[in-house]
Amino acid sequence: METGSEFWGLPLSEKENSFFPGGLRYTLSGRTALDMIAADLRAERNAESIYMPAYCCDSMLEPFKRRGFKIRLYGVEPFPRELHRRVFSDHGCDAILLLDYFGFASEETAVLARAEKLRGTAVILDCVQSAFSQTEAVKYADYSVYSFRKFFFSCAGAAKKHCGAWCVPEANRQNGEYISGRRRAAELKAAYIEKGEGEKSGFLRLFGEAEELLDEDFEGYAAEEKSLEELRYADTELIVSRRRENAALLLKELRRLPAELIRPLYAEIGETDVPLFMPVLVKKELRQPLRQHLINNGVYCPVHWPSELGGADRLYDGELSLVCDQRYGAEAMRREMTLIREFLEDNGYIL
Repeated sequence: METGSEFWGLPLSEKENSFFPGGLRYTLSGRTALDMIAADLRAERNAESIYMPAYCCDSMLEPFKRRGFKIRLYGVEPFPRELHRRVFSDHGCDAILLLDYFGFASEETAVLARAEKLRGTAVILDCVQSAFSQTEAVKYADYSVYSFRKFFFSCAGAAKKHCGAWCVPEANRQNGEYISGRRRAAELKAAYIEKGEGEKSGFLRLFGEAEELLDEDFEGYAAEEKSLEELRYADTELIVSRRRENAALLLKELRRLPAELIRPLYAEIGETDVPLFMPVLVKKELRQPLRQHLINNGVYCPVHWPSELGGADRLYDGELSLVCDQRYGAEAMRREMTLIREFLEDNGYIL
């Protein structure tokens, strides 16, 4: 049984869901949505600078770089119960990007968003990791951004402007090559996982090629129509409940392990949290060997994020994202934890 890596579908319901907020502009990807926001900030506020977290994917910076923004980074550190942002009030930037990491709504995010709003800074709330969570920070956001492919297979992202009309047009182009490549990759992976057909290298290559296309060209593209139809009928109840149940099981088992070896980055799952992953902080010298042990046994846990940005070294060196998504149930979660315990014991640690 393979666990993790790229999605090949999403759970659908017979009835339309009303989960996602109104007023969204749908785009091909989260990067496309961020580019639209960057362009709007230029047009409406003549914005030239943005304050962003050092702990993030490099691709999040790219839309602002291309629009000529000066980027200043704030640090992010692991605290005993959650992540902490080192945001300085005298940053002097026109805009700030904030996010609730891994789907865990943080009171700190809301406090920072409110303070920046009062200072007149344009607040961008990145909801890519918290698309199914509920956060107080949205009350103070000027913009919010989504990327649905982080939670299931999709060729859609979205942006919302919370105050006033957009000053830039909607994305209206179609990137057929990217969409068809990802769709074909998903079909091949579904056949491989569900029927044991084909070779893994085939869909991995196609997913990789599609990602390269997006890296080079993401501006001005609309979401795929099929993805928008799937979004309307996504079984959000299943997605939310399964992720919360899986994450709760992982958290319960993680608490039984020595915190100096591996500990959850978040001490609890709040009532409105819907985890993207269950992130853990692993002893530095164990992180890569543990990850490789999981890969060798068919469990693909990503690292967030391999980066040269600086300002979050402890996270870059020790973070591992345990899979907890809706494709799997309790048996897969128990196997994931069994593999972790086996690795620690095989390396001489008494549990």
